[in-house]
Amino acid sequence: MPFLDDPDDDAGFVPPLPQDDRLWRHPSEMAGPNPISSRAKRRYSSRTGFFAAIAIGLIATTTGIAAFGILGSSNRAPQGTEFAVGPAAEALPETALSSVAPAIVQIKVDRASSSFVVTGLIIRSDGHVVTASDPLEGARSLTVTTADGRAFNATIVGIDPADDLAVIDIEGSGLPTPSFGDIDSVARGDMVFVVGRTPTDNRSWVASAIFQSVGVRLDATDGSTLHDMIGSALDVQPPTDSAVLCTKAGEVIGLLTSRAAGATQSAALAAVPSTLTLPSATNSFAHSVAWTRHVVDDIIETGSVHHGWLGVMTTDAPEGGAAIESVTRNGPADRAGLIAGDRITSLSEANLATSSALVVALRDHAANDTVTIGYVRNGVAAKTFAKLIDRS
Repeated sequence: MPFLDDPDDDAGFVPPLPQDDRLWRHPSEMAGPNPISSRAKRRYSSRTGFFAAIAIGLIATTTGIAAFGILGSSNRAPQGTEFAVGPAAEALPETALSSVAPAIVQIKVDRASSSFVVTGLIIRSDGHVVTASDPLEGARSLTVTTADGRAFNATIVGIDPADDLAVIDIEGSGLPTPSFGDIDSVARGDMVFVVGRTPTDNRSWVASAIFQSVGVRLDATDGSTLHDMIGSALDVQPPTDSAVLCTKAGEVIGLLTSRAAGATQSAALAAVPSTLTLPSATNSFAHSVAWTRHVVDDIIETGSVHHGWLGVMTTDAPEGGAAIESVTRNGPADRAGLIAGDRITSLSEANLATSSALVVALRDHAANDTVTIGYVRNGVAAKTFAKLIDRS
């Protein structure tokens, strides 16, 4: 599947809210001429049991309410494994769950005719929460319930629809944040855990998974492409989108995307010259916490995601590398002398095995960076230099 070298930047800046009462507007309503693609809208049905569970909770005893965490005070102790549900509730050590669970929140999304719940992660103690962006489309209001039962109204800070990531904000301070882990410390076959929130009673939901690979590319049915994802074998899907991927020590290493369902998965590792089909029935896919935090920082500081843009559309080359299908006129690649048919094999220090690897390599560079591009034309290897620009 051909794709632009930097789909993230074409998502655009999220401007101030319009006069109507929607919290979110699709990028196609804001974009200038010639957007990359029009993403199909994902439908989310209402969770029919949500309000019924709240009604039952209100008549429960004080002890019952405290145990389930539906309503509570800021003094409530963090949840332990005795409050968790899910197929691996007993497998994740209590110390690990106590470390990560307080930072995982329940987000209730209200639309004009429906409501549903997703999971979010407190990424900063000042109240910034990261979650999936697709579920927020069309939201009229957002309510965040923390692990100790406190409820907050939330506003959208910004979205990155190309990566299915969004940042929302609640009024708070000193909120719990998780410990972040290094994906390089996890090996293929290691047990990892998916932790989310249940849609009704706000309990921690835990499932185990087997870590499979990094560098996975997802070509979704809506035309979007997600790069450099973490793949894990998971038998039971979380009850809410945007669950957290963590180690047995409770360190967060990824955030599950809501867009993986129905997508085509392929391995796009630098060491693999061709794509490798992965089984899809029991796989979950997550953005690395490093990339997630980069997106969060950009959104909080500028309202959108920024990194260098080359101005090419590429596809995987059978010989390895990124085969150029088209070049944007007067863009960085055009000015560097690259043409359709060239095969990009390296970007500065990064050797490229696939077109997805080119996208990932460009994430490490900013506008105005000059990069060295290795390429092959008509069987002859050559190098050129390109000055990247920003397409935020």
